[in-house]
Amino acid sequence: MKNAPPEPSEGDRYIVASEAVVPWAGKTDQIAAWQDDAWAFFQPQEGWHAWVAEEQTFAVFDRNSWSRVAGGTNPVDSVGINTVADENNRLALKSPASLFDHAGGGHQLKINKVDDSHTASLLFQSNYQGRAEMGTMWGRDFHIKTSSDGNRWQDAMAVDSATGIARFPSGIAHSATGKKQSGLIFLSPSDSGTVIFQPLGVRTQALKTAKLASISDDIVTFTSNTAGEFFGTAMRGLSMVRIWNVTKTPAQPAFAKWDTAANQLQVSNADDIKLWSAGDTIQLGDPVTNLIAIDVSPLMQKLLGSVFRQDGIMLDAGNTGAITVACRDQSPASTSNLVYFKIDEARSVSVIGIYG
Repeated sequence: MKNAPPEPSEGDRYIVASEAVVPWAGKTDQIAAWQDDAWAFFQPQEGWHAWVAEEQTFAVFDRNSWSRVAGGTNPVDSVGINTVADENNRLALKSPASLFDHAGGGHQLKINKVDDSHTASLLFQSNYQGRAEMGTMWGRDFHIKTSSDGNRWQDAMAVDSATGIARFPSGIAHSATGKKQSGLIFLSPSDSGTVIFQPLGVRTQALKTAKLASISDDIVTFTSNTAGEFFGTAMRGLSMVRIWNVTKTPAQPAFAKWDTAANQLQVSNADDIKLWSAGDTIQLGDPVTNLIAIDVSPLMQKLLGSVFRQDGIMLDAGNTGAITVACRDQSPASTSNLVYFKIDEARSVSVIGIYG
């Protein structure tokens, strides 16, 4: 106040405003108290608090002046209830339970992110380690993921934001057996076909081998035009076949993904062949199991848009009809499972559908 009240009561106290007049002149920010029929003045100290009854607010003396103390929690920087809030967890609660109640109708909890490249989710923890999370962690699609250790996560469910279609990347278990169930995904017709294995007739007569002429980065060059004996042209962009260097002990494998020339193959990983040399013998089938291993991840990516560990594959083997092959071993070259054929398999094989 600038002006002293005309009829103060014993014990009345006021904060003197600037430009106050007699009898408060020159007492700015001091406490004026009516005591024994006279005004007494007190110089406030740093941190003094006062309740301003007329304004129904608190004031604090800070840095040589009075300022109002905001009441309530609208807004405050952080709130800790029975615990301490920090820079990341600005609202922190330690309690056996929490209740978000309605106010006459429903109740909605909103979790907003700045854009689709960020995360909006609910994270469930055990001893402060993540065990499950749900929300829009990547883009706009809704995901549920789980972890046993807080480090390695599995995507349990993904829902397309545009179509509402749900996917279960880790599979669905049978309610009675607990065993993973599989569904058959039929492949749509493709201009490039779906051939994953294309043998040549001469291979049915004997185990096919070839000699290396040279190695350059991820290209193996043979001494003769025998690349087609290992990798048929119809397999391009659809599958990879495992070849073996049987000169090495033990034999060393690599996956061929393309026939770049009549006497050349391109492998999926140059590190697999860095120890190979001119003169080494390359063989198609596994020297121990006599099986040919095919990786179908290129086909899956091309026709399904993703690669996963399929449970099986339905194949068209021509006149012999459709056959179903179980797939259990994960490929070293991708996240799909391998498809095996016998070393003397003579049929060209296309994919009808994939179990997953």
